[in-house]
Amino acid sequence: MSKRAAIFLTAVLFCATAVCAQPPRKKRLVKPGPKAKEEIVKPEPKTKEDIMKAVEQSTAPLKEGILARILTNITIDTKYGPLIPFPVVDSSKDLGPSFGFMPVIAIKDQETQNIKSVIVPSAMYNGKLGTTLTYRHYIFPDDKRYFIMRASLSQHIEHELEAYYYTPQFLSSGFRFSWEAKDWVTGKPSFYGIGINSKLRDKANYSLRTTGEELILDIPVIKNLFLNIDHSYHIKQIGDGPGDNTPGIAQRFPAIYPLAADEHHFHTNRFSIVYDDTDHPFLPKIGTYASASVLYSNKALDSDFEYRTYSLQVKNYFNYKEQGHYVTAVHYLLQFQRGDTLPFYAMPQLGESTGLRMAGDGRFTDRGKFVFTIEERVTLSKTPFYKFISETEIAPFLDVGTVFPKVSAFRTSKLKYSPGISARLVIRPQLVATLEFAYGSEGANAIIRIGYPF
Repeated sequence: MSKRAAIFLTAVLFCATAVCAQPPRKKRLVKPGPKAKEEIVKPEPKTKEDIMKAVEQSTAPLKEGILARILTNITIDTKYGPLIPFPVVDSSKDLGPSFGFMPVIAIKDQETQNIKSVIVPSAMYNGKLGTTLTYRHYIFPDDKRYFIMRASLSQHIEHELEAYYYTPQFLSSGFRFSWEAKDWVTGKPSFYGIGINSKLRDKANYSLRTTGEELILDIPVIKNLFLNIDHSYHIKQIGDGPGDNTPGIAQRFPAIYPLAADEHHFHTNRFSIVYDDTDHPFLPKIGTYASASVLYSNKALDSDFEYRTYSLQVKNYFNYKEQGHYVTAVHYLLQFQRGDTLPFYAMPQLGESTGLRMAGDGRFTDRGKFVFTIEERVTLSKTPFYKFISETEIAPFLDVGTVFPKVSAFRTSKLKYSPGISARLVIRPQLVATLEFAYGSEGANAIIRIGYPF
C-alpha cells in the first residue's frame, strides 16, 4: 500500500488540466441549484463573497512549491497547449490496484489562448480486468457550459460509452440543465446478501450493465430554494463478474439470482425540494445544502417495477473563524423504499462509494439506509500552477451507517463505524483528488478517487 501512496500525487493530478484548465472566471459562479452565488447575511454583517476573499488571502503570498516545480518540469509546452504525461494508479477493495499511463493534452484557443478542450487518453492494467484503454474528451464552449465524451474498453468485463452536457442557463433562463447518455458495464461491485448482518464470507461477484439516459432540470423558486426534476430511463442486467475464485450470484444466492439476471427497464422520475446556500457547487467551504425527495417508478410508464424511494439529506460546512483553514463538514442521509421487491442492485447500498469507506462497494444492501459522516478538512498549503490554485488538505473523518428493511427496524446497535484519514489535492475551481485510508469491522481499505465524498 505504501508504494501506491508514494506515487499518489502524480497519479491523481491528471484531472488538474482535464477539468480545471480554464481561465479564472470573471463572471459570478453559477451553482447547481441552480443559482448565482448568493450572499449570506451574518450578524456582523458579512457576505459569503467577503468570506471567500478572506479565504483566498488567508495564506502568505504564493510561492512556487515542490508540487508546482514537479508539474512545471514534466509539462511539455506545444503551440496548441500544454501536454502533461502522468503515471497513474487507482485502488478498489473489490478489484485491487490498477496502474498505467495517462497523458493530458490541453488544446488552446489560438486567439484568446484560453483552454477550449482537453483530451485525456489512458492505458491501465488491473489484475482482474486486464488492460483498459480509455479516451476522454472535455470541451468548454464558454466559462459555464461543458461537454464530456468518454469511451473505454477492458480486456475483461468492463466497457463504457458516455456523453454528458451541462449548462447553468438553459434556453437563456435561470434553469440548470444536464443530460447524460451511456452504455456502461462495471465489474467493481460485489454482493454479500441482504441486510446489515450479511457476512464477508458470502461475497459474490457480478457485472452490471446499464444502458440509458438521464435528464436533470433545476428550477429556482425563491432565494436559496429550488425544485429539482430528475428523469431517467435505464435498462439494467447483471452478468458474470471478474474472473477470480469468487463465486457468482447464481452459485452463492440462487434464490436472488433469477430476478437480478433478467433484463429490466427502469423509468424513474424524482422530484426534490432543495435548499442550498453553500459557496461552491463542488468545493464548498461554508453553508448548508438540504434536500427532501421522492423518486417513483410506475409500470404504466414502461417501468418493470412499481416503487418509491424517499430521501432526506443534509450537508453542512462550518468554516472556523471564516478563514478557510479549518472546515468541519457534516453529512446526514436517510433513504428508504416502498413498493415491489427489486433486484438487489436497485436497492440502497452502503459501502466504499456510498457512505462507509472501510467496506467494498455494495457491501450492505437493504430497503433503507442511514449515513452520518463528519470530517475536519484542514488546508495545509496553496501552490500556484498554470494560474490555478492547488491546495493540499488533510481530513480525519468518521463514517457511521447501517441498512434496514424498514424505518421502524432501524437500530443504533446495528450501526457500523469507519474512522479514517484523507490526503487531498484541491484544484480550483472544481476538482479534488483524494487518497483515503479507512478501517473498522470490515478491515482496512485504501481508496483513490476524484471528488469529495459529499
